Amino acid sequence: MNKSFQGMLDINRGHFLLESGLHGDVWIDLEKVFLHPYVLMPFINKLASLVSAYDLSTVCGAMVGGAFVAYSVAETLGLEFTYTERHVNAHQGAQYEVRYELPQTLRSAVADRRVGIIDDVINAGSAVKRTYEELKSCGATTVVLASLLTVGGKSPKRLSGEYPPIVTLEHLESNLWKPSDCPLCNSGKPLIDPYGAEKA
Repeated sequence: MNKSFQGMLDINRGHFLLESGLHGDVWIDLEKVFLHPYVLMPFINKLASLVSAYDLSTVCGAMVGGAFVAYSVAETLGLEFTYTERHVNAHQGAQYEVRYELPQTLRSAVADRRVGIIDDVINAGSAVKRTYEELKSCGATTVVLASLLTVGGKSPKRLSGEYPPIVTLEHLESNLWKPSDCPLCNSGKPLIDPYGAEKA
């Protein structure tokens, strides 16, 4: 078994347009890591141990890879589980808006709950930020963000002060830039949009 979660991943280096609108130099293909759930369980158990200190009643994950991790943590700790679904609105050519929404039938179920948002990987944090905003609009109190891996900047990974702290098993340093500040754009390196097919 791999000793690190990063050792299981396909990590691509290049010039990528992230869901947040930021540009980054790392993109991780995560689909294959879920082919063998039993291999993930030691990492799931470690993450569950970290979030158990937060007295959660519910965990929530975005219905991409994060939901699978969140469900496994919920099962390990005997907690409630919920998820947000990703919706993409294309507008003005290349520009698009991404939302993460709870299924309508689950919105009332999270009211007044202490929630942990759990993801597989937090990079710029678009999925966890929008999931946080959705949970807040439903009356939930999110007290921690958690992931198997954080990416971008120095460790420990932090988002702006309005968001809860992040706990993680591992961190991968990389760069994130606003498009106007991106040195890869200035050098003429082609920009790759990993989500491009969704907007076609």
